[in-house]
Amino acid sequence: MKMSKWYDGIPAQDRPAVDALASWLRPIRWQWFVTATFNWNIRSETADRKFKEWINLVERDLKARVCVVVGKERKPHSFGREVPWHFHVLMTAATEIPEGMLAGHWKTVAGEGHKRAIDGKLVDEGILVEPYHGLLKGPEYCLKSMNDCNGDWDSRWIRLFHPWIKGTAKPSHQIIRQERRFNEEKNTLLALVPGGIRQCSQYDLISKY
Repeated sequence: MKMSKWYDGIPAQDRPAVDALASWLRPIRWQWFVTATFNWNIRSETADRKFKEWINLVERDLKARVCVVVGKERKPHSFGREVPWHFHVLMTAATEIPEGMLAGHWKTVAGEGHKRAIDGKLVDEGILVEPYHGLLKGPEYCLKSMNDCNGDWDSRWIRLFHPWIKGTAKPSHQIIRQERRFNEEKNTLLALVPGGIRQCSQYDLISKY
């Protein structure tokens, strides 16, 4: 992505917050940068529900928690061409997330997107799944509308995946259960033999969760 146009479009008063939060998120070993769109003018609360359905389906089939940072944005008629609510998402897990799983489940909850010919092939514009590149400003792009009235952002399981978060001295029973289940999940994935359904070959686990 070319940085200059969209990054310069972030209001000057919002840029320090976007940069600071993006910098804090960067140590997480993200796997994918995803853009997920709808082909109709969807309501905000419906878009949120569809997004949660999508993540739940991925976690169900992956049998692992999926860490997410998501930016939601739209462009109303007053900005020229209207753009419905859509999502820019950073994603990772304790195991590799198959690209096809992300695309397939998004089509389940959002339907087929508009088709566009690229290099002689029809490409579904409903979802674009790209490998995360740490040298690009993926976190900033997700968060660029975080303080805009036509934007929002959210996260999921950051506490379990961020290597800088050490936890509290007196965690609640809920947090203790979540961390125990997450450790069991990681141990199960590490125990899978080569040739199993899921392996940790490409994205090794961070030991200091």
